[in-house]
Amino acid sequence: MLLSGRLDSSFSAVGPASETVRGTPGGTLAGTNTRFAVDPKTGEIAWSHQTLPRDNWDQECTFEMVNVISSVNPNPDAEGMMAVNADAASDSRKIHVGVPCKTAVAWAFDAETGEFLWAKETTEQNLIDNIDDTGLVTVNEDVVVKEVGEIYEICPTFLGGRDWPATAYNPESNTMFVPLNNLCADLLAFTDEPTPADVYAADLDYYVTPGKENVGRIDAINAETGDTVWSYEQPAGLYSPVMATAGGLLFTGGVDRYFRALDQETGEAVWQTRLPATVHGHASTFEVDGRQYIAILSGGALAGGEVINASPADTDGPTGSNAVFVFALPN
Repeated sequence: MLLSGRLDSSFSAVGPASETVRGTPGGTLAGTNTRFAVDPKTGEIAWSHQTLPRDNWDQECTFEMVNVISSVNPNPDAEGMMAVNADAASDSRKIHVGVPCKTAVAWAFDAETGEFLWAKETTEQNLIDNIDDTGLVTVNEDVVVKEVGEIYEICPTFLGGRDWPATAYNPESNTMFVPLNNLCADLLAFTDEPTPADVYAADLDYYVTPGKENVGRIDAINAETGDTVWSYEQPAGLYSPVMATAGGLLFTGGVDRYFRALDQETGEAVWQTRLPATVHGHASTFEVDGRQYIAILSGGALAGGEVINASPADTDGPTGSNAVFVFALPN
């Protein structure tokens, strides 16, 4: 994203996922899972921040964040808040905010300087032990994959938390809408001698986060304070981007084949229709001859099978039969 001559980007994690297999025990792997602000005129890195060192869980901190002008007043008592910079408060800053990793941890930085502002958990996670007031991450040693044949209970999974499905942002309410899944997994390190081709070097058994009944989830997070405005949950998983409209609606799909509209203020589902296959596509809206339309893709997905399998048995979420569905708003 371009803001005042700065270009934001992010580098992927490495493989194999286990630092034991790749021979880098304790190595932070500088440059991986890192936010970079780059001057597009010179190619110089203006600032960078590693949001997850020592990634043993394929958390891929490559997802979009948004650059917005906002007042900053992080609430240290906000649900899930992990760290707050004591000097973060400001009447107006250009901030870089969002959920960059599968960990589903939300981050906020000063977009010009890279100064850490705040970070908070959304879904259950046990990969990060703590974040200090400068944004330095310490991972949880108990879930670093070190012993072959041992089971590690990790939250979230290799699919998140959040994954590639994009978030949405409403500038009027200064709110981010983040598609999530309440998932954990038992990770069993290979008993055979793993090779670099074994990206995960483990077998995984996915399940709903303990204490939760629902897999699919969307959190509305205030970019100024970090407060969770509301959290929508549903039994079946969500593996579709969300789209916010100026009319106050939020559109998304689910592995239960439903295409839904939520109220942005409350998170209440106000409309839904069921399609022939799982809904993983990104909704879009357009106007033709004065009539407004909403379009969505239904069918297969690059990934997400584990999200389907972890959903309730009666989800009935077939993939395939790819198609575009278009709906017209009332005149």
